[in-house]
Amino acid sequence: MIKQINILFLLFYSLSGQSLLENNKLNKCGLLSPSENPLYRIDQNWGYSYDSLRVDLERWENSPYVNIDSIGATVQNRALWEITISNFPDSNTLPRVYIHTRTHPGEEESFWVVNEMINLLLSDNPYADFVRDNTIFHIIPMYNPDGVELGFARENANGVDIESGWDDIPLEPEVAVLKNRFIELMATNNPVGIALNMHSAYSCVRYFVYHAAGGTSTNYTILEQQFINNVRSYFPDGFEPWDYFVSWNSGTPDQYPESWWWMTHGENVLALTYEDMNCAAAGAFDSTANAIVRGVVDYLGLEYVGTNENPFTHPDKFSLIQNYPNPFNPTTTIQFILSKASNVNISIFDLSGHEIIHLVRENQTSGSKSVKWDGTDKSGKKVPSGVYFYSISTGNFRQTRKMVLLK
Repeated sequence: MIKQINILFLLFYSLSGQSLLENNKLNKCGLLSPSENPLYRIDQNWGYSYDSLRVDLERWENSPYVNIDSIGATVQNRALWEITISNFPDSNTLPRVYIHTRTHPGEEESFWVVNEMINLLLSDNPYADFVRDNTIFHIIPMYNPDGVELGFARENANGVDIESGWDDIPLEPEVAVLKNRFIELMATNNPVGIALNMHSAYSCVRYFVYHAAGGTSTNYTILEQQFINNVRSYFPDGFEPWDYFVSWNSGTPDQYPESWWWMTHGENVLALTYEDMNCAAAGAFDSTANAIVRGVVDYLGLEYVGTNENPFTHPDKFSLIQNYPNPFNPTTTIQFILSKASNVNISIFDLSGHEIIHLVRENQTSGSKSVKWDGTDKSGKKVPSGVYFYSISTGNFRQTRKMVLLK
């Protein structure tokens, strides 16, 4: 489908770690970090560009469980791609889950969580098959591709923050596209039941933005608490309690996607913003994704009777994940997944192909792993700024990815 569609595309401060009470004007993602300089982000796209997405779309489309289509276009005419994952995508009875991410390009951690959700949903794990049998997931992996390509941390090509522009007249193109898609799906016999708006915040913790009864209803707050508690049960140390960030205390704001969901569909749709960690300590994207997917399934009342194990503990394939942060200074984390116990070799190379340092050379068990690189060579000296490559080899598997060191 992707191959047949021709598209035109053109070339902080941390929030307090305590429980937060947000008034309706406070940005739920926190203030923009002073280090988020768009001038050097333009070429790097925070480590994942629109071209990167198109490569992944080609790969995802090879799965028999995936349908991919464009639901509209951005200001600069880039396609907004939607991935539908289900064993029965045309069902008129299965509950729908809608997820969109990368509204704010500089919050790339939200994409890595969604990327792992996609990996889970497309895996051959029995639990993933159960989820595909009983739900329809709709995912937009890059809602603001213009901002990504232009190096704008939070704005689209018109310089507008489309997260808080749902009350604008006229609507920005991206907002209009997503709103119309929501309207279309809500008119079906099996409308959206959960809508997750994925972000990351500089407070360096994982949390959901909770909406108080003052802006919703008492019953809705019970549903929120139920969902958040379900998610936390699968990753207890990974998420903050439901009352970490409380919003909408004095009424319902009208500028957010969740505002539209509440004012249009009330308690029929659980619509929440998720904030991942936007800091050097970010990671565990697979465990985060696993917890959120399982929390969704529990909230929908679906009962899985198989072995209740984390599919990332026993993955069905090898994978080398994009390092984070990227670009980085001074340290970055390299994550990889082993489908079985293997002899693992990981090395860093410069543009000339010279090995800078050998990071890993040992036998490791299966599962999700990580290793850090501090930008030094094998002699312990700091290497200069530039493009580097990291490569993993395990038996017959070999994969290489690019990263950028900035000083």
